[in-house]
Amino acid sequence: MLKLTILSENNTHTREPYLMGEPGFCCYIECNGKRMLLDTGYYGIAVKNAKTLGIDLNGLDYIAISHGHDDHTHGLGPLLEAGIDVSHTKLTVHPKALRRKIVDGADAGFPWPEQEIRSRFDLIETDRPFELAENLWYLGQIPRTNDFENKVPIGFVVDENGEEPDFMTDDTALAYQTDEGIFIITGCSHSGICNICEYAKNVLGDERLLGVIGGFHLLKEGRQLDETIRYFEREKPGKLCPCHCISMRCKFRIAQALPIEDVAVGYELEL
Repeated sequence: MLKLTILSENNTHTREPYLMGEPGFCCYIECNGKRMLLDTGYYGIAVKNAKTLGIDLNGLDYIAISHGHDDHTHGLGPLLEAGIDVSHTKLTVHPKALRRKIVDGADAGFPWPEQEIRSRFDLIETDRPFELAENLWYLGQIPRTNDFENKVPIGFVVDENGEEPDFMTDDTALAYQTDEGIFIITGCSHSGICNICEYAKNVLGDERLLGVIGGFHLLKEGRQLDETIRYFEREKPGKLCPCHCISMRCKFRIAQALPIEDVAVGYELEL
């Protein structure tokens, strides 16, 4: 069984209890005896929202990072400042996620330099699929197999050899195997939501796409959006939940073709 709760997201609902939103992403997951976060958001509202919802973040088994951008990693600071016990928590990342990222001339990666991250956390670095819990997989590096998704770099990455364009090779997602098919949980999908789904099907050996929740990295209309809609029309997932990294116009276009769910902070899902 998998249960997830969105702790950080761009949108909120008028509901009790009142929860906070931000342009970041964090998802709390319980799966077959393991507890984890996918990403941590930006300003620390994930910690506040978890407390409001009665979710205890102490003693997590994993914090899985979908990619190294600040709106998914800067929540690590407030997590530690709140005194959350992460002494036995594995920080799971793509090896290239820890590198310094620069977008529009500003730092846009983890809140600390790579060596400090290594000193603060017990790391699992992998560009290969890694099983976080029974039937729940961290996918590692996503092959770019189609010709319409995410071919343009976002800023630069910096290491000892200097700067190079950042094609977001560290971007990944989670995939959960159910009896009815595969359910995908994404951060931003810089590697392409269709690429992610196809790779998950390959890794898990199952062609049935049950559903997707998370960022789709669709910010403007054009061929990528058109092809993504065609892809999901063919795949016919039972649950489609685009959030965080998607524009209102693109979400509207998808909703014209396919049923989608309204995701906001506090959204819960059980599989």
